[in-house]
Amino acid sequence: MQNLTPLILKYKQNKTVTLLDKIYLELKSTIKQKAKFIFFAKWYPMNLYHKCKQCRNCDKLNNIPKSEYQLICKDCDNCRCIKGFFNLKKSNLCEYEDVENDIWLEILRTIENFDETKDFNTYVFSCLWDFVPSFITKDFIKSLTHKSLTQQDDEGNEIQIDISDGQEEPNPKPALQEILKECKTDMEKKVCELYLENPQLSQEEIAEKLGTYKMDISRIINGLRKRLKRFVTK
Repeated sequence: MQNLTPLILKYKQNKTVTLLDKIYLELKSTIKQKAKFIFFAKWYPMNLYHKCKQCRNCDKLNNIPKSEYQLICKDCDNCRCIKGFFNLKKSNLCEYEDVENDIWLEILRTIENFDETKDFNTYVFSCLWDFVPSFITKDFIKSLTHKSLTQQDDEGNEIQIDISDGQEEPNPKPALQEILKECKTDMEKKVCELYLENPQLSQEEIAEKLGTYKMDISRIINGLRKRLKRFVTK
């Protein structure tokens, strides 16, 4: 990849779409490689790397990067903060495109904060090194800890929860007005209405219908996903 510093400086002066497109094309392969790792390969601990008292006093974690805590803590009997791990793909928590878009948004923030005296290539790679998607928040993790496909019977044995095969009466859908009350902007309301009318619509199709970019739709959907969690987890 070529040195992007001159291109970034030129973009910060002119702010043209053409220059932004060139930057995206130069970083496209990097975005895809990072997104594939985050979506398909990376496992996140339920505690978002916040160590419990036991871990803070553990010599094994001295001078260890937080991204490697899971390698040491996962088999530790004394650990009280690691309650499990999740993977975005296997847990079906988002779409791959959401991760790509989130990385691009992070790069845009990186461009805005770029110190002109530094090398942009080095700067952007350092910013993306420990990147975590913006929707993986403490509230997001808390919602995952209440989800489980297993439960205990009267004797304490773990059993699988029965999942409906579609023959039973489905739960009533939340009223449209209830959902729209959670929307903060007219654009969010339009996105919700389109999704409720046709859940099979892709982000590209919604963006085309609303005359905007897929990246904007992805950002809106990520925000809505957090606020509408109570409607989809009942």
